[in-house]
Amino acid sequence: MHLLGAHVSDLSVELARALDGVTMPGALAYALGLDSPARPPGGSVLLDQPRGRVAMLAGPDVLTFRAVDGLREFAVAAHVGVANTWGAKGVFPWDSPHHLGTCGLQADDFPLLGFADLDVLWVTGIDEAESPRARIELGARIEVIDPRDLAPLASHVARSPHPIETPPLFARLAAVAQPGYVDDRHPRHPARAVMDLKRSLAPGALVVAEPGPTGLWIARTFPTDGPGTVVVPATSTPGVAAASALAAAAHGIPTALVALAPADATVAEASTVADRHDFPFTVHEWGDDVDLSLTQVLVEAAGPVVAWPG
Repeated sequence: MHLLGAHVSDLSVELARALDGVTMPGALAYALGLDSPARPPGGSVLLDQPRGRVAMLAGPDVLTFRAVDGLREFAVAAHVGVANTWGAKGVFPWDSPHHLGTCGLQADDFPLLGFADLDVLWVTGIDEAESPRARIELGARIEVIDPRDLAPLASHVARSPHPIETPPLFARLAAVAQPGYVDDRHPRHPARAVMDLKRSLAPGALVVAEPGPTGLWIARTFPTDGPGTVVVPATSTPGVAAASALAAAAHGIPTALVALAPADATVAEASTVADRHDFPFTVHEWGDDVDLSLTQVLVEAAGPVVAWPG
């Protein structure tokens, strides 16, 4: 896997030291166009053709291994819906019939996706930090597919006869986000702040959000144009968001870092380095102008936040 600290070591000793050994988010590796990590020995695994109801859960390593096309081919061939953890936002357009929603952030996400009603859950590229095994084991048989096997298996998988149904999670989150996007109150609804950010971005821009309240709202409500356009780290290691944003900006990608006000020292360090090199880097601080008490509305919709424990 790619290490985040190594990608900022020439820019900031402080950030590189703080992130020693921290894996780069898959969405960032995808955005930077990094090569897929080498495959360990062992080869492909044959797929056990399921009977009954089946769905998929995709995680950030689908991006790390540059297997988005394979995932889409597989889902179409198998005629299944795909939920993605927040580190894999954008693997399907929001309006794709295969898109079941972004998940892993709150306690009720997986039950509200209907995982307990499945016979088989295919999982691919998942990260334990975003989808711990104990939380997705709701009764279905879990089968793991290496992201690099998705494209080859697409021509062999049997098509499911069952319709792809929109899960309750999708409707509950839409009921929060859609009115929030156009809410004109002040302080702003967090979903309105997300939409204001979206409208302010240059084409091809990358959004990076700190773990915590900003990351929750960005992961939940930012409309993605495609994979590798939104980075919300799975770990709350200090500096991980700032370093991710700096690494992207250093590659010439217009990058917006969303952070709580007042910004901490890691954001200040990334900003200083970006200014010194004239990188396309901006910081959007959410302070008194964003009503984060409305996070309770998300909790009512999908349970307590379980991302970034502690």
